[in-house]
Parts: sequence; structure tokens; C-alpha cells
Amino acid sequence: MGNSEGVLQAEGRTTTRAGDNGNAETEERCPSISSDDESNQDELIENGNHTVGIESERVASLPVRGLEKPAVGSGSFELGQELAGISLFSSSPCTSIGKDGELTGQDKARVGERAKPPPSYVCPIGMDLMVDPVILATGHTYDRSSIERWIDQGNKTCPVTGMKLRHTEMTPNFALRSAIHEWAAEHGVPLPTEVKTKAQSSKVISTHRDSEDGGEDEGTVMSGHDEIVWALEKKGNSLVTASADSTVRIWDISSKRCTHVLEDHRRPVLSLASTDDYIFSGSYDYTVRVWDWATQRRVATLRGHTDAVRALVVVGSRSQYVCSGSYDGTLRLWSIGTWECVKVLKGHSGPVRVLATCGDKIFSGSYDGTVRVWDSRTLTCLAVLKGHTSAVRALTSVGRLVCSGSDDATVRVWDANSLTCIGVLKGHEDNVRVLSATEDFICSGSWDKTVRVWSIPSLQCVAVLQGHTEAVLALTAEKDFVVSGSYDGTLRVWDSETWRCTRCFDKHEDAVRVLASAGTRIFSGSYDGGVGIL
Repeated sequence: MGNSEGVLQAEGRTTTRAGDNGNAETEERCPSISSDDESNQDELIENGNHTVGIESERVASLPVRGLEKPAVGSGSFELGQELAGISLFSSSPCTSIGKDGELTGQDKARVGERAKPPPSYVCPIGMDLMVDPVILATGHTYDRSSIERWIDQGNKTCPVTGMKLRHTEMTPNFALRSAIHEWAAEHGVPLPTEVKTKAQSSKVISTHRDSEDGGEDEGTVMSGHDEIVWALEKKGNSLVTASADSTVRIWDISSKRCTHVLEDHRRPVLSLASTDDYIFSGSYDYTVRVWDWATQRRVATLRGHTDAVRALVVVGSRSQYVCSGSYDGTLRLWSIGTWECVKVLKGHSGPVRVLATCGDKIFSGSYDGTVRVWDSRTLTCLAVLKGHTSAVRALTSVGRLVCSGSDDATVRVWDANSLTCIGVLKGHEDNVRVLSATEDFICSGSWDKTVRVWSIPSLQCVAVLQGHTEAVLALTAEKDFVVSGSYDGTLRVWDSETWRCTRCFDKHEDAVRVLASAGTRIFSGSYDGGVGIL
């Protein structure tokens, strides 16, 4: 393969079969990398208050506002003590693990007696060893129970920086959590075996009727994944799911059973794509794994990215390439069959969050606030689409139109031929996180808890779909209906004629993160690890 990256691991391990209940613009050639090179993997685990997690950006130390002691960064540990007024290593009496999954005073004292954890493992609020670390919008990490209490008390700022929170999304910090649990096991520190989130301990009540006759719609949630489901891909009579538990699962839609578990990634799996012959999975382990669809065996591991692979698309008139977009700010084009990296596309100054295709063009949305357009034939950058004032997190294409959704609360519509902006859709009051479209309308889902429907070709808002009690995280649109998934744990189906909610599926125990649809079938993936089929 000369100086290019290609098959670095071929004919890998076989997959595990589940039981019946299985649940730049500038060109750069890619240098060879050892198949066993797992360097930099542990770079995911950094200072606990500056750790980069899934869906979060690197945030530098910021001055504290509204606090007497402006100690941040290396001083955040001390600041947390000031905020909490207590220390993990005090010997105050109490009991063991509480019913909400928290360590109580007696065990905290024992922790102090046995071993002192690294400062990055300690929550800056309560000074406790973190059990379920999560990342806030500011990039700082806290234990989930502590930060939920902080927010429930009416606080709208980051405890460490004092900055106002743009939103209250909490992104699980899986790398740090894994490191903490390993440290606890090594030092004999007790941790709860199950951590309940606030969304799991309280059920959201629907504000609409579940169906025309008031009854509850049928639907199934299949168990198998242990962590968040980040991606879905329908393939024939099967459904492929990717999870933060580092696995890819294949489900038979008819029997609603898991038929295969593809286990090879070392970190959360974030993205999926497929052709007739292959499945591609992108992961936080910086790689793309290639799986043979007929045998469910891994046939190649594509290495070269230096950060998480967040998006994948298959491109080319004959599906000759798979394109990967990474938090390292680059796109890579891999030749299907030879698995050689044929081009590294550079130009973004921030992480690449999302990819879309329209004809022979690839569109990449980035946290740098731009959308770049690449020619899949010449592998060159055609244009940089500017206009958004914040991160671009969503892209969708329909006909000759490409739409981008941003943290600036707008949707921009671009002509894929002229590469010009033909409309700016305003109305949302918070981040636009997800888009979906049909020939007749564009749908946008936002942190403002609504879905807006925009007519094609007028680009006018024709409906605002209200009912969710938390942020809208997922959308899928068909000609006759639109489906929205929310942080409130529900999935809502909206009739495209009346724009009324006709069904509400609330069998997930946590946020609905991803959706897909085919015909009348609806598929969902949740923070609870469940996979729903309606």
C-alpha cells in the first residue's frame, strides 16, 4: 500500500452470536500505522475538569464570575471545596450506599483511609469520588447526582466557572467513568453497581392522547446494549445499532431479537454507514471498523484519525468510498475494497460533527461554524459555506437543497448547485440539534423543546410542534408523518396533514437519542441502551 493507510488488520476475530434472548482543503497521503498502535487512547482521560467527552468541545480555563476566589483550572479542586464546604476525606459518620446510588459518609471516610483518588476523579461540587461523571456545556465534569441537585436548586451557571449555562445537557464522560471504576476496583473502594439518572427515576406524562381512541400504542423496547445507543442503520430486514458500550448489534426486525454482536471497538461507537456488502462503524477509539455483512466478521480496521470518528457516509456514484468525519477536524476518504486512505481533507478549524451527501458532493458541518463542500470525484474543497455564528451540529439534504442546523438557533438552506444560501430559517429560541426532510417540508428539532416545520419551496414555517417537556434530540420524517425523540424519554408521532400528535411512545426509561424510519416502521435508540420498534 506504499505510503497510504489501508487494511491494517484483516480477517479479524469472529463475532459473538447472541442467544435467543440476545438482547482542507489540501491533499495529504496517509502514512502507515502499526495495527497494534493504540497510542493516545488514554488521552481521552485528562484533567477531570477539562476532559473532552462525546458531543462536547475543548474548553480552556475561564475566570470565575460572582465568586470571591477566582481559582479555576488547577484550582478548581479548591474552589469546589469552597462551594461545598465539605471534604471527601472527612470522617463524618453515616451509612453506606444510599438508595439513590450515592456513597454516604461512612464509606467516604473509608475511601479516605484506603486511598486518595486523583483530583480529576473528584467532583468539584461535593468533593466526592465521582460515580457517574458528566460534562456540562462549559466542558467541566461533575458527578451527575451533584450537578442535578445544583440545577434543581435553580442555579443556571457552571459551578466552577460561574458562566451561565446555554443548556443543561449532561454528556456522559465514559472514558473518565471507566478510569474511576478501574481505580476503585484496584483500591477496594465501594461504588454502586447501578446509577439512576433523574430521567430514569421519574416518568414523563404525555400531554397528548396516545392514540385516537385514547389507548396506548403497541411498541417494543429491545434490551441488549448497556449504554447509550448513538446510531441506527436499517438494512433490509435487519436493524444495526451502535452504542457507547463499544459494540455494534444486529437485530432481526421481524422476531425483534438480537442475532449478532460485533465486538472489536475499544471505546464508544458513535456512527454507522453501510453498503450492500459492508457495515462501517466509527468510534471514540479513533478507528473505523469494516464488517462483512454476509459473515458479520471484521475485515479491516481503518486507522489514521487522532480523535473520535463522529460521522460516516458512503460516497461516489458507485459507492467507491466511505468518508469519515472526526473530532480531529479532518475528513478521510477510504477506498472500499482496498481499504486504502486515498485522501485526507483538511480545512476545518474545529471538530467535524456531521456529514451529508448531495449528488457527487460531500458536506461537512463543524464546530467552527462552517459547512465545507467537497467534490467526491476530484477530492477537493469546492466552497466554504459561512453564515452560522456557532457550531453546526445537523445537516440534511433533499433534492438540490442542503440544510444546516446550528447552535445559533437558525437553519440555513443552501442550493447544492450554486452553493449559495437561499434562506435563513428563524424561529427557534435555542440550539438546533437535528434536521430531517421530505420533498415537501423540512423539520428542525431544538433545545427549545419544539419541532418546527418549514414548507418547501416557500421556506416558511407552517407549524410549531409542541408537547415535549425537554429538548428534542432526534427526528425522522416520512411523507405522512414526522417522529420526534426527546430528552424527556418520549417519542412522538405527528400527522403531516394536521400536525397533531397522534401517538406518544413512552416505554424508554431515558432520553431518546436517535431515530430512523422505513415505511410505517419506526426505530429508536435511547440513553437507557434500549432499541425501540414501533
